Amino acid sequence: MMKLALVTPWSSPFTWKKFTQNVADLLTTFRRDEWGAKFFMGRGVDPAARHVDMIQQGLDWGADLICIIGADQIHPEDMLNKLIDRWYETEGGVISALVPFRGHVSWQDMRPFQPMGWRIVANNDNGKIREFRGYSQDPDMFEPIDPEAGDLQRVDVIGSGVLLFHRQDILALARPWFYYKVDPETMQRVADMDTKFVWRLREEAQSQVWVDTTIKVKHIHDFEIDESFQYRFDDWMEPMVGDQDIFKSLPRVAQPEGEK
Repeated sequence: MMKLALVTPWSSPFTWKKFTQNVADLLTTFRRDEWGAKFFMGRGVDPAARHVDMIQQGLDWGADLICIIGADQIHPEDMLNKLIDRWYETEGGVISALVPFRGHVSWQDMRPFQPMGWRIVANNDNGKIREFRGYSQDPDMFEPIDPEAGDLQRVDVIGSGVLLFHRQDILALARPWFYYKVDPETMQRVADMDTKFVWRLREEAQSQVWVDTTIKVKHIHDFEIDESFQYRFDDWMEPMVGDQDIFKSLPRVAQPEGEK
């Protein structure tokens, strides 16, 4: 029997209620006679340690495939089945999904909350193929993934919000599997740990990385509501439109004739 480890880097005793229900739905709808599935939560002092711990738990259990998900996300109930289908379709490729960005990066070509992933496009420079030196030096070589361009696309740079890979992919990487850098001036973490991991899957494990643009993930966020919000969700004024857990509405019922 093949085994799938569903893992998340979350050590807090508290999780979002929506996420907890979503995990139960994911595992319940994962119906494959030849597969078993188990859920693991990473422990550790920091995000890198929790990523390593959750994957090691999956490997120790004997997982063939490992699927990383974020504990601040909501996923389609059939997502695990779709990921496995894509894994078979790509003959063992790494499969990811676009996750809406929680915020906005002003120096990137993106809209606020836009789902982001990129392909590296090799450009010619005086007849020679340019070597990619990073976004700061070669931003023109970054091509954002356009969901309209296809349901399954090759991707080079993407986060690990939803990421499915085989145990041999990660065992091909030198340890540590995950690590992050700290800016010595601000002492803030540089947020590229997961994208570097995906890049290493390509470079060190020689794995093909794909993104399934049909998988629609929701990124949970809480923020202060100000007066501008009354103009942002006009469609929610229609009955039964919008998030019913936030905005309760009832189906519109026609008034009896003669009543106002």
